Amino acid sequence: MGAAEETLGALRSALARIDAGAGRPPRSGSRVTLGVGPVDDALGGGLRRGALHAVTAASAAAAAAASGFAAALAARSIGEGRAVLWIRQDMAGCESGEPWPPGLAELGLDPARIVLFRAPNMDAALKAAETALGCRALAAALIEPYGALRRFDLVAGRRLALAAGRSGVMALLLRTDSSASTAPGLSIAETRWRVSPLASSSAAEDWGWPRATVELVRNRLGPLGRWPLEWADDGRFRLIEPAVAFGDDAGRSAGARSAHPGARFAEPLDRQGAAEGGVFRRRAG
Repeated sequence: MGAAEETLGALRSALARIDAGAGRPPRSGSRVTLGVGPVDDALGGGLRRGALHAVTAASAAAAAAASGFAAALAARSIGEGRAVLWIRQDMAGCESGEPWPPGLAELGLDPARIVLFRAPNMDAALKAAETALGCRALAAALIEPYGALRRFDLVAGRRLALAAGRSGVMALLLRTDSSASTAPGLSIAETRWRVSPLASSSAAEDWGWPRATVELVRNRLGPLGRWPLEWADDGRFRLIEPAVAFGDDAGRSAGARSAHPGARFAEPLDRQGAAEGGVFRRRAG
């Protein structure tokens, strides 16, 4: 047995332990709400569990904002006794840094409920994702490949979507490398989001709440849209201002403002790679 197979076996053992301690899994097809009426209405009540959803960075500067949005969605999906598996390709950590437990906690994602799996390549990441999506005890699997998505073809996308549908686990594909944000497999996603960092409120005495402009650019079940959102400490999103129609170029420019250094949506990662807070690490290969 090779090193990759041994590590995948260790992941299965970890998932089995999570499964033993979890409560009843959510019903497949139930919804994960964002807590913002216009967004949830566009989604038919929220993001559907048991489906594949994609989050992409609008630019290189938006990588951390996209990571923060995906982590916040994962946090919204967690039920009692459930965990999130975060599958990261090694290069994602080299380029963006490692998840920072205090930052994740501010986004409502308890670091003690994260299983972090590091994969050396796309094949290992996809194998880990399909394995994880078979574990009904997970709330979500957050899959973060890096670089060209040549391996993520229609077959790979369907395999993930089918695995999610069987288990009811929400699959979140995170693309922080904006230069390689297209692949045939992405067309399988039920929803696709493009995220840009947004400046904090000028009236805030401190850094203010994390903010981002999120664009729903693919939605199999409803309309598209774009909303400026902030994440508050009550574990939900808030709409900053009315949604902007896609045809409004002026609104698009306003929504794509660069982030203030204090916009915490743009700093869920830390290059120091802190590993405290119960984060489980396992490298494939």
